[in-house]
Amino acid sequence: MTTNIPLVLLLGTISTIQTHLAKALERQGIEVFEQLRARIQKSDQPVDGGLKKPVIYTVGVVLNNTLFIWSILAQPYGPPALFSSVFGVGLVFLMVYAATVMKERILPREILGAMAIVPGTLIIGYENIARGATLDRFTMNLLPFFLAVLLWVVIGLAFIIYASRSRNLRLIAVAFGQLAGGLGSLEPFLKGVGQNYGGPSGILPSNVLGGAIFASSFVIGFLAFLVTQIGFAKKARASLLVPVYNVTYIGLPVLWQTLLLPAYQPTRLTGLGLGLILFGAVAVGAVGRRERPES
Repeated sequence: MTTNIPLVLLLGTISTIQTHLAKALERQGIEVFEQLRARIQKSDQPVDGGLKKPVIYTVGVVLNNTLFIWSILAQPYGPPALFSSVFGVGLVFLMVYAATVMKERILPREILGAMAIVPGTLIIGYENIARGATLDRFTMNLLPFFLAVLLWVVIGLAFIIYASRSRNLRLIAVAFGQLAGGLGSLEPFLKGVGQNYGGPSGILPSNVLGGAIFASSFVIGFLAFLVTQIGFAKKARASLLVPVYNVTYIGLPVLWQTLLLPAYQPTRLTGLGLGLILFGAVAVGAVGRRERPES
């Protein structure tokens, strides 16, 4: 199939908007767990929101678990870097949604942070696309890649355990956001590998091994979703968890490429893109935000 850059960018934009909307709805309706717990315990304490919160949460879950459609449709027409190059646009949409629908106050530094994340994402996407054949991640040796991912998951789980024991909401948001974002970044990569492995590129894999890799991406995507929900259930703020998710989603593949692709070497442009993304995440939620008292 021929490359279709406008189509891939359109599908990538739809995907990132749906991703961020899903997370906003999930966090907005996460009180469904408190409702279920209250009913199980036969508590007489009223739960705010009635049926509204479970419906909002359900819509968020459906949106989150249908994201794979866009990456599957886009992959035959362009590389994953092109698809993910517009990922930062979703954060701007999330802030607009939070201000207009959730009635949250958006601070000037949060606007500045979003304005940094979007060009940072575009820089990383452009650089990956410009490298062309020197950055064919589908030729990566998968065994050391999977071992590196396993090591990272173990470290991420240890961080989550430590953060949960600390009861620090900000640390909990960072811990769950980094693990979910890393798992989320693996989903489109594994789908692309499965669709291209050992045969012509297509919407569906052309052989059994490619099909197995393709199927594993759905498991990874569900785990990313599950980690996010546990973080929200532990009262982690979406305004911090989501930017951390974004930083890991974009930055971790750069680390994999540096370690596992000899032809890939980070440049000053790479550093600029990652620096803007990190600055944006810090400005949006990681510094200076007062914690809201929990009941």
